Amino acid sequence: MEIKGWLFDLYPLDSSMILWIKDEEGRLHRFEDPFRPRFYAQGKKSDLLTLYQSLQNDQLAIAYQWTRKKEFWSGEEVEVMEIEMTDPEHYARLPRILPSWEERITFYNCDLPLPQVYLYEKQLFPTGGCMAEAEGGRIFEICPDPNESVWVEGKGFVDLRVMELRFLNQNGSTRSLLMECEGYRVEMEDVDIGEVKRFIKQFNPDVILSDHGDASLLPFLFSLERRQKSPIPWDREPHPIVRQIDPRGHSYFSYGRTYYRAPAHLFFGRWHIDRRNSFIYGESGMEGVIELARLAKIPVQRMARTSPGTAITSMQLERAFQEGILIPWRKGEPERFKTAWDLLVSDKGGLVFQPKLGIFEEVAEIDFASMYPTIMAIHNISAETVLCKCCENHRVPEAGYTICERREGIVPKVLRPILERRAWLKKMAREIEFGVRSSPAPIRDGSGEFGEKTENAEGRKQEAEGRRQETENKKEIYNRKQTALKWMLVTCFGYLGYRNARFGRIEAHEAVTAFGREKLLQAKEICEEEGFELLHAITDSLWIRKKGLTEEEVLKLCQGISEATGVTMSLEGIYRWVAFLPSKGNRESPVANRYFGLFKNGKIKARGLAFRRSDMPPLIQEAQTRMLEVLGTAKDLNDYQLKVTEILDILLEYALMLKDGQTRNENLAIAKRISREPNAYKVDSLTAL
Repeated sequence: MEIKGWLFDLYPLDSSMILWIKDEEGRLHRFEDPFRPRFYAQGKKSDLLTLYQSLQNDQLAIAYQWTRKKEFWSGEEVEVMEIEMTDPEHYARLPRILPSWEERITFYNCDLPLPQVYLYEKQLFPTGGCMAEAEGGRIFEICPDPNESVWVEGKGFVDLRVMELRFLNQNGSTRSLLMECEGYRVEMEDVDIGEVKRFIKQFNPDVILSDHGDASLLPFLFSLERRQKSPIPWDREPHPIVRQIDPRGHSYFSYGRTYYRAPAHLFFGRWHIDRRNSFIYGESGMEGVIELARLAKIPVQRMARTSPGTAITSMQLERAFQEGILIPWRKGEPERFKTAWDLLVSDKGGLVFQPKLGIFEEVAEIDFASMYPTIMAIHNISAETVLCKCCENHRVPEAGYTICERREGIVPKVLRPILERRAWLKKMAREIEFGVRSSPAPIRDGSGEFGEKTENAEGRKQEAEGRRQETENKKEIYNRKQTALKWMLVTCFGYLGYRNARFGRIEAHEAVTAFGREKLLQAKEICEEEGFELLHAITDSLWIRKKGLTEEEVLKLCQGISEATGVTMSLEGIYRWVAFLPSKGNRESPVANRYFGLFKNGKIKARGLAFRRSDMPPLIQEAQTRMLEVLGTAKDLNDYQLKVTEILDILLEYALMLKDGQTRNENLAIAKRISREPNAYKVDSLTAL
């Protein structure tokens, strides 16, 4: 039997990988593909043979062979033992088994997520086209559709049936439930397990979208169905699935904050996406989740719950896998010793200027597009290429680190196609927007009045409105996909310097910022040569002023900077006016990240103001937002000054509101994030209080 379709879901079960494939008619098929993952070990042959014998005696490994693979840091081929495990479950136990052997043996490819290993090996990807030879539900051979690629827009994945599942009210009540699918809606004040079962069986959804499903909704329903001994068909998997009801999740500390992540409750043969437990879904919708799942070769449900950084790491792992590069289990390359002077020179971060204080007209903001990822791509910056011992010509500015010219790093190889695809997606969205705006105007008759409204005219109007809506939907899809890629590109720079990253190195991180500082200075010099005055610059953005400034002139400037630096410079916008604000403590001292201004398109951009801070009372945020809305009607600097009276009136209104106690207590609440237990603070600071 030959089947052609799209890979919907996969997961390991017993000795096989379970695949769910949707055919071209939308029917879903379940297949088993026997799968024996492999890992690699390097050391003395006697030690390696002893290791294999131990694994075989415990019935964990079934075969081995000697092979040659590339070592990541040197790029040279080394001899390793390739060990084939008996089944996926035993492969997953390796991180607990191997530590006792680490003194004598170095391990590779031993802790990778099993679905990803399968996808790397078969060169498949979620929602991607595939062709399989199967018999009796067992796959004998499977391969990707040669006409489809993660980098090319294909004919599209078949439509999915989506079901909504959430609590009716969001105040913490667990008594009322809402279910919705294909226009049918069921509301229950008291949860009826039988009704939930009937609804899922009737519609058989491909996707269940929930709010707080991982944290509270599903644990509540799991517990309820167990108490009533009436299982709900959450999964399509015919074998019984035993679930752990564990609502605890885990917390982690990042950049001075403690974050909580709810446990993942995944379905088998069906997707569960919790909108409140998915950063990627919140930023880019289902289109963004699927885009990253395809590129990263991570199952869709997992991709929804993981970070963009995990996606870029998976792409690097897959590239290493395809090129025969051994994937280190633990990072083994420590930071190079540096003197205090070395640290002063190299560890600087991005370049930040001090802005000129005041309010200015005829100002343009220009930005480098994806600056750091582009620098990594064009300068071949990767952990294994920086501090190269074979090349001396290509050096990092200031730091003086060498960069290899003989081999391309794994990070640039991965980033380059991502940058190209994001640029293409943005281009398509712009072209669609231009097409919508360029639609022909209504035709008038000879009298100058609109022609008589007829049924045909009304029909054409509805048809045109339908086309317009379809075009807007396409534009939104392109924007969601490019937004997902944007977040992946944002995280790739941080992962390059992460101390535990497999493909990271702090010197590579420093090299990127060094090139970034150089390119910002290049851009500044080009601006000044063309007669522009620099008002401010931060890392990858510049604010420039020139009398009689035009958009065409700025676009020409951007083109020149792009050609000189190798990084695309784009126009963020031209301001009607922009204000750079001083420090609160010193009125003559500028602050780099505190400004606000009005673009010519009517959009206000503000940074560093109270209304954007999470620790400001809602009343203050509301007052400042109203003030900015008033200023948003000021067409120029003179008009801006005329608005001051209205601003003072708003200030007086809120001051009297405070004085007379005419506001609710919650509007005055100050929220603070704490990094330790309240009684652990030794000083009575504002946060501690």
